[in-house]
Amino acid sequence: MIYYTEKEIKEEIDKGKILILSEGKVYDVTDFADRHPGGREHLVKQVGNDVTQQMESETPHHHSLAAYTILKKYCIGNLMQKNGDLRHRNGTVKRNGTTTNGTVNGTANGVAHSNGTVHSNGHSRHHDSSFPDDPINWDEPILFQVPKLGDRYFEWVHRPIDGHLRLMKSDICESFSQCPWYMVPMVWIPVVMLLLYTSYTSLRDEPCSFAVTFSEDYNLSIPITSYHLPLLYIVGFLLWTLDEYVIHRWLFHLCPPSKYPVIVILHFLFHGQHHKAPMDKMRLVFPPLPAASLALLLYSVYCLFMPYTMALAVFAGSISGYIVYDMIHYYLHHGTPYGSYFRALKRYHVKHHYLDQQKGFGISSKMWDYPFGTLIKE
Repeated sequence: MIYYTEKEIKEEIDKGKILILSEGKVYDVTDFADRHPGGREHLVKQVGNDVTQQMESETPHHHSLAAYTILKKYCIGNLMQKNGDLRHRNGTVKRNGTTTNGTVNGTANGVAHSNGTVHSNGHSRHHDSSFPDDPINWDEPILFQVPKLGDRYFEWVHRPIDGHLRLMKSDICESFSQCPWYMVPMVWIPVVMLLLYTSYTSLRDEPCSFAVTFSEDYNLSIPITSYHLPLLYIVGFLLWTLDEYVIHRWLFHLCPPSKYPVIVILHFLFHGQHHKAPMDKMRLVFPPLPAASLALLLYSVYCLFMPYTMALAVFAGSISGYIVYDMIHYYLHHGTPYGSYFRALKRYHVKHHYLDQQKGFGISSKMWDYPFGTLIKE
């Protein structure tokens, strides 16, 4: 274990390091700053400060157990007090190379190395020391290991870690499970254009009608032509806000039954991985293949209620809403939002990940959290 004086800490800070203190320990969070859920600026403001009280207080918010687990990873040593004492978390005091109880403590539950990585009890750096008897071997791809968690899966997946997850052994399969943010508009904007063109030409050549049934004796048939295309597109865009909420709440946050390992694996593949590693840039937006499966499901639902040529235009609007949603989602995690709306939305989404995962299902908007009673209150 390395011990730092206040002078040494200041020298490291002058070199551009972002060092913070907590409970007598020194943490180098330079590499973590850009991934900090609250934004880099919050850590920069605390350089050289003791954040113990701030992390425990309700302002800006009470930090979760996951935050303390992640913090351990960046411990680089203990703080040497001005009187030469080396104070440890459990209250023991080391003076002149000896300890009052005959032991020397390292970082909590682990050994800190010079690069800031903490290895706990022989496990890899992703080991969740806050989760008892973690059966996951983090040195191997984890997708097909998650059924080992049994009934504890849902609790485990909502204990976030800081790092990148390896899901599959095959490099090809692994590459398809990842997606940079720019792939979303690159793949789906051409699809939107194709859907709109197909819908327009079909409605132009052969208008359809949309039937609304009020009673057995009264049916209303509304003629739909190509002139209605902008309206259909807007309806689809607005429908996405509800689709987003429904999919997020009742599909992605449905607790999968542990007796069906395939369902557990699918849950982790579609959304569980994002909650386990919310700061992983390559596992935030949807890869095209799983996104296409959900898109096909959504289009099939639309076709149950309207003619397919009409459904194409509505579907194009919903895909556009999805593109906006995924871009906002990425921005909230990895951007520095400007404007009161996006700053508030970022704080709101951070609470969904780290404080209350069973509320706050709206991502691009909190609109549907109000009527469904899932709003995370300030």
